[in-house]
Amino acid sequence: MRPPVEIIAARTHGREYLLHKYWSRKPSNIVSHFLSHLTPPGGIVLDPFCGSGVSLLESVTLGFTAYGFDINPAAALISSVMLNAPSLEDFARFVSPIIEDFAKLCGSAYDLMTPNTSIRYNVHEVTVSCPKCGEDVSLSQTNRATRMYTCNQCLYPLHFNLENLKTTHVISTVCDKGTELADPVQLQDQEQKSRSSYWDTKSAYDYPFAKNKRILAFSGMTTRQLFTARNFSLLSYLADRFHELEDGVVRNAALAMLTASVAQCSRLIPYRNNMSTGGPAWSVPGFWVPPKHLETNPIVHITARYAKFLQGLSSLHRRKRTGKAYIECRDALKGIRSLQKKGVRADVIFFDPPYGDSVPFVEFSQLWNSFLRSLPDVDLDISVSDRDSKEAAWNKYSERLGTILEELPRVLKSKGKLIITFNNNDPRAWTALLHALQDNHYYCEYVTYQIPAVISSKAQFSPQGSYISDIYSLWKYSPSRESPSMSMSSQFKALQRYALSRGGKLPKALAFRTFMVTLMKNNLSYKCLDYRDSFLDTLFDLESDELIWKGPSANKIPDFYHTVVKAAELCLNKASRNWYQLYEAIAKKVIDLDIGLPDPTEVRKALEGIVLFDKDRCYLIRETERARQKSLFT
Repeated sequence: MRPPVEIIAARTHGREYLLHKYWSRKPSNIVSHFLSHLTPPGGIVLDPFCGSGVSLLESVTLGFTAYGFDINPAAALISSVMLNAPSLEDFARFVSPIIEDFAKLCGSAYDLMTPNTSIRYNVHEVTVSCPKCGEDVSLSQTNRATRMYTCNQCLYPLHFNLENLKTTHVISTVCDKGTELADPVQLQDQEQKSRSSYWDTKSAYDYPFAKNKRILAFSGMTTRQLFTARNFSLLSYLADRFHELEDGVVRNAALAMLTASVAQCSRLIPYRNNMSTGGPAWSVPGFWVPPKHLETNPIVHITARYAKFLQGLSSLHRRKRTGKAYIECRDALKGIRSLQKKGVRADVIFFDPPYGDSVPFVEFSQLWNSFLRSLPDVDLDISVSDRDSKEAAWNKYSERLGTILEELPRVLKSKGKLIITFNNNDPRAWTALLHALQDNHYYCEYVTYQIPAVISSKAQFSPQGSYISDIYSLWKYSPSRESPSMSMSSQFKALQRYALSRGGKLPKALAFRTFMVTLMKNNLSYKCLDYRDSFLDTLFDLESDELIWKGPSANKIPDFYHTVVKAAELCLNKASRNWYQLYEAIAKKVIDLDIGLPDPTEVRKALEGIVLFDKDRCYLIRETERARQKSLFT
């Protein structure tokens, strides 16, 4: 097996991976790249935190046998659909008639006094009660100073959120052709209908949420509160019909399609800029009900998702899969022990645990799991969550990682490898992981930073959060290895070289990443992380999001910006390239010279005025201008 040393950028997901949203989904081409290099023909892959099933699907496509576990029912469902998708004919034959019936029900629930017109969405405005004077105040009635709302009667600060929501009023109705209705009688009619049920829900899909202040889940919060009564009843009807499907494969796909749509039909979608930009999306990391939000006719999203599902199922069936996969909804530790009893031993373990407190997967998924009628015990989730005290949560996270990693050698072949992908700038997360690895005798053989796919502008301008992409590392169980070192000379040399190559300025995220990559590459003790910030403070001054080198100088270090420009010119000199090709060419040159792999933002900044980034193509500006002048002349 060859080590995965090639430079490869993450590609955006294919249609099969767009069936359902899921957090921190790994790029399929990167996962496939690692698995194909490290797993022998016909080998066995284990993923104890399989999430939405990327490693499982890539494994069976490569001809391997894969075992996956996840405590989250939504994750297990998505993985099951990826691995065992219904045929397009069966899916359409069973699901299409249900959607037709659903469209009729939505039509009666969203009817208008105006004939031959259907509603696309209503805009709701939140009303809360003032805690001081008791006055009911709608958003439009408040006094607003900067980002604070105050009562129009007593000027007491008001919080327009779900916990304080008393009622909502429909202030606008938009029809299917974009026509906006503002007639008071029509709006009042829609407001009344939004409070009405159109199906006997019997609370089958109304579950209490675990209290978590960070994601705005409060004590007493339930699923129903995230919807208008109208939409909750309509979605309950559809869930009932899908749960009644006898074919389990079709039923799973139909429920996945439903859960992929429910957030769009909830109160979680903000109304901004007359919906002229951005589109409707649940983008806030929590259950935030905006003061102005949408109530969308569910048939709009269900029909759109149905079309995407057909495309995704078609992509899945075009894959030639010669391997087998087994997926179970259970926590990682129980899954590992079940394989041990069966005598299963893996060639590769793909280890992608929750990244500390980055995403509370199970709690975020409660909205989906409610409609699956399956909510797991959140205390079995190893993510760090605000439902516990921070200290207790981090201690539990570390202990559970240690217990799981202690069990893994019992299901890993003697020459087997552990692939770990991880992403966090919080040293507590890395300390927990590395402490668990080193205490259980794992030795790092290889580490790299995955080159990201094209990312959103929002992510590009959030450099202080987690890394834009993941650090991938390979580990071997090696109980005879010597104790890890505390020397940080390797970090010093790398940080010095990378900073001086950039004129003494280093992006903060790159400094953190360099510290971690170098620590693992040299198998240094996790205890070095206790000194990370003080170590960086001795070498750098902080200036905005950059660190300014104040350590000693060094000679003969290549210039980063010159290197990036020359690599780009060489790549684009004869023809345009897509972003992946350009980034990979630059990355290869930067890595050859060992001057620190950059994130996309740093590359784009270095190429300002030199390269034109036009949708999916990249051009040298001078060549573009030359072509323009030539066209003008001719």
